[in-house]
Amino acid sequence: MKVIIPAAGKGTRLRPFTLWEPKPMLFVAGDSIIGHILSILEGLEIDEYRIVINPEGSMTEMLRKAYPGKPFSFHVQDSPLGLGHAVLQGLAGLGDEPVLVLLADTIIPFNLQDALASLGSGEGFLVAKQVDDPSRFGVIEKDGDFISRLVEKPKEAKSRLAICGIYYLASAERLRDAIEELVAKDIRTAEEYQFTDALSILIEEGERLRTVEVKTWIDCGTSDALLDANRILLKRNSRVVTLKGLLIKPPCWIADDVKITNSIVGPYVSVARGTEITDSILSNCIINRHADIQDSVLKGSIVGFKGVVKGRTLSADVGPFTRIEPI
Repeated sequence: MKVIIPAAGKGTRLRPFTLWEPKPMLFVAGDSIIGHILSILEGLEIDEYRIVINPEGSMTEMLRKAYPGKPFSFHVQDSPLGLGHAVLQGLAGLGDEPVLVLLADTIIPFNLQDALASLGSGEGFLVAKQVDDPSRFGVIEKDGDFISRLVEKPKEAKSRLAICGIYYLASAERLRDAIEELVAKDIRTAEEYQFTDALSILIEEGERLRTVEVKTWIDCGTSDALLDANRILLKRNSRVVTLKGLLIKPPCWIADDVKITNSIVGPYVSVARGTEITDSILSNCIINRHADIQDSVLKGSIVGFKGVVKGRTLSADVGPFTRIEPI
């Protein structure tokens, strides 16, 4: 099976961190965002991971280095013309074969193998979740077991089933034809070729798409969302070290080579490799690689690569290579 992960966005809502590394590579709960996404696919026979990137291509070597042995290929989206257009780049050259599309800023822990096993011949699925306010989402309407209609941000919703960001289609060729129809007819929503519009074409043509409902849907699109994701994921996967002079309040994830002295860490703190923390108190934080925290109290903060905080009390983001210390 082929997997397409559209990852061409600039990640503007996660600046300044995405000025240093692409959004899918940002650290959360012991791994990158895309690492958590790839873990959902463990145990499946994946022929190729097709990563759709922007022309800068900065993620190419990062991914290969972080996940050696994965059969990655990279496909460039030259212009930001929407999710449908991004997926189209990833579909290049594929035939009448199944394809799985996963968004690069959405983590959905669920049993993908069971979902695939439940399908009949020629069927696909969309992952969905019941939401309180469907007017904020793309919404699924069903007729029996199958999807009958997709409605983007309806004012009066007939359903509370929101589209989450994982799509399995039985035929990459049919999906490509649907997106190419959008492009040929220049059918755009908000100036972009929308993936849901292509799926709507398939549904109108009789595509049998089921829903797989999940309870947990983790968005990683903003700093606040990334901290929420960190909390949710740490409840599932925590990891701590035992060091003298360190009080850990779980759940936390702390890399092996982290140096922590006379500090209180947790709950909900992830600390990446190469970091030093001294005489500090941290809670609800993400601390990226090679950061240096001294004599500080941090709560609800993300500290970027080689960020330095000394002698401060903060509930704010600290960008990569940024120093915050007394004058």
